[in-house]
Amino acid sequence: MTVARAEAAQVGGRTLEVFAGTPRLNRWMYSQIAEGVRGEVLEVGSGIGNISRLIRPNVTKLVVTDTEPQYLQALSETFAGDSAVTVAAFDLDASPPQEIAERRFDAIVAVNVIEHIADDHGLVTRLAGLLRPGGRLLVYVPACPIAYGSLDIALGHHRRYTPGTLTACLRAGGLDPGSPRYINLLGLAGWVVNGRILRRTVLPSRTVSLFDYLMPLVRLEDKVRLPIGLGLCTHATKPF
Repeated sequence: MTVARAEAAQVGGRTLEVFAGTPRLNRWMYSQIAEGVRGEVLEVGSGIGNISRLIRPNVTKLVVTDTEPQYLQALSETFAGDSAVTVAAFDLDASPPQEIAERRFDAIVAVNVIEHIADDHGLVTRLAGLLRPGGRLLVYVPACPIAYGSLDIALGHHRRYTPGTLTACLRAGGLDPGSPRYINLLGLAGWVVNGRILRRTVLPSRTVSLFDYLMPLVRLEDKVRLPIGLGLCTHATKPF
């Protein structure tokens, strides 16, 4: 592991721990992809399972993955005794391990993942190959390249997306990209302040807790088509 990747993993770990204490935010994030969660599901970049726990009640089988040993241990402890859940190491810069490559899934969840991979087109192509025809890649990625700052660098983000660049990436992988939509206009302001103005490398826990408290306002945003936002979400489908 490179020094930069190790540092990003440390920052990512602290960030995941902060978000573990924001149940309303996690439920809202899950609601953006919940419609496509069904059957046999693969989640990539599961971290410590903040979203995995919400996926599990709605699927018949679940494979949760990461590369960090401490995350894999946390996932194993969370789902201990659940025969429908498999915990597996999956380096997204490489081909899927055999235990995953041999399977096909109804849905793949990739929340805050694709931006971490230098060859995002290659990753999407590999993930598309794991989907059954008609299966969906459920994606959330950070949006607005102008918001790229110290937080993104510390987390190991290679990029932030526009609807056009996300659509192109998904199409290059052989998927129907759907219609990527912006979400979380309120959060964009906080990200710019912390990452572009204050140049922080970790979101303060108090800021995240405040955002969790303001979640009803964010849910109101979901009722309209936003012109811009902190992230982009879409359900990309593998053609029959």
